Amino acid sequence: MSDYTLRQLEYFVAVAEAGSVTRAAASVHLSQSAMSAALADLENALSVQLLVRHHARGISLTPAGKELLVASRQLLASAADLRAVAQGLGTSLSGTLSIGCFQVVAPYLLPELLAAVAEKLPRLHLHTTEVDLADLAEGVANGTFELGIGYDLVDDPRLKRWPLFTLPPYVLLSGEHRLATRDSIDLAELADEPMVLLDLPHSRDYFQSVFAAAGVTPNIRFRSTTVETCRALVGRGLAYCVLNLRAAVPTALDGHPVAAVPISGDPPSLTVILLDAVAARPTRRAGVVAELCRTLFANPPGV
Repeated sequence: MSDYTLRQLEYFVAVAEAGSVTRAAASVHLSQSAMSAALADLENALSVQLLVRHHARGISLTPAGKELLVASRQLLASAADLRAVAQGLGTSLSGTLSIGCFQVVAPYLLPELLAAVAEKLPRLHLHTTEVDLADLAEGVANGTFELGIGYDLVDDPRLKRWPLFTLPPYVLLSGEHRLATRDSIDLAELADEPMVLLDLPHSRDYFQSVFAAAGVTPNIRFRSTTVETCRALVGRGLAYCVLNLRAAVPTALDGHPVAAVPISGDPPSLTVILLDAVAARPTRRAGVVAELCRTLFANPPGV
């Protein structure tokens, strides 16, 4: 059996991600025939079919191809790590590290992380992608992301979880609301008032648990998939909202004042976590950035 090469694995990953031999070949500046030959050589070397070619409809991965895709991403990341060490870069890490981040958390955490990496690890490039929680979990598990940052709301045995900080929920009110200056609020006091729900998969179930713990059924008048739209509706006095991460400024994007008031009692909290894959051997880059995340985010932002 002939040996496979890292280059063949790179081409295989490119095709799997592009969903087409033609598009992948163009992305790596290779002819389609050369790309096809490299894939055929890889399949021959491994004695397994990795791709199914569909006329005019690109490719799909076989079950073996899906498994190899995860392993290939891990091996290529480790190879890049080895290359950096061999070049004698010492503590000056280089290359690219791919990080997935839950879209709600991203505006609060990614700017600080990117700034810290630019200062402390100037040769390292972070490739960040903002996704929902399901795509975050899948991306970390299949090797698309070496690390992930999000809420601990997805139970996936393929993932390792590292807690960063915990966030209790709070009520966001218009700055002119009758309860805006209170030290805390019982959710029952808002039962009849209109609410805007941050309506994302997993998140909506969490918010339901907060109200269930208080024995309250919220009057959901509006729904949005973005925090800033929720904050804008609150600032206009149209509704209240329950959130976890706090903005550093007491206004919505359009300048209307808002007030964050803690919920009385002991409502269910959310934990922000760092994720990596159980099956992966962390690269040196990933280990250094993971430790940097733990240092940067030892305390919740905005409080």
